[in-house]
Amino acid sequence: EEVESQKLVQFQNVNDSSFPQAFSHFTYEESKKNFMVVDLQGVFTLRVNGKRFYELTDPVIQTHSRSRISRIDFGRTDRREKGIKAFFYSHKCSDVCKLLGLGH
Repeated sequence: EEVESQKLVQFQNVNDSSFPQAFSHFTYEESKKNFMVVDLQGVFTLRVNGKRFYELTDPVIQTHSRSRISRIDFGRTDRREKGIKAFFYSHKCSDVCKLLGLGH
């Protein structure tokens, strides 16, 4: 339990606004850099049972052209590598990214 407490102390700057960007970064890593979900908006919602969850809306999918998924048409908002590069140009890893073990 003491080790867990020490880990939490390392990541004191976790805030609600960090989650959409961290989720985008997570989707890129988990897809083996084939695609990512970006342009997310959302809110934390409190359920009747007292648990909070983040409801994300308005996703845009950016695909990498070398990926098999790139054969799927995600519409005009899919800017492919250009969109992925734009995300990482402005993305600064937060403590949420660090908690998820994501690198840049």
